[in-house]
Amino acid sequence: MKREIENKIIVRRGEVGNDRDGTPLLINMRGEAYRVNDTAISLWNMCNGITFEELFCEVMRISSEDEREVKRSLEQMVRQFQQISVVEFKDYRISAVRRSGMQT
Repeated sequence: MKREIENKIIVRRGEVGNDRDGTPLLINMRGEAYRVNDTAISLWNMCNGITFEELFCEVMRISSEDEREVKRSLEQMVRQFQQISVVEFKDYRISAVRRSGMQT
């Protein structure tokens, strides 16, 4: 896994909508909508301030697929989310301090 995901938390941006025909959409903060499947929506919903490793563990709990394949596919999906600006990576250390209630 490349460094840009390590020691980062994944944070959702944008919202979920539906196309006229009911197809799920991920809509970024600029209003750009992307057609996706239900699996992508489920994964995006999990990106609620967790690390990639935590996300991977959550997915593995419900998957019977090979770990390496799941990790590769999940990394690809998260990178695609980042490319279309529906998630961003934040520094884990800063977020961990904020979550503990400490002021920075």
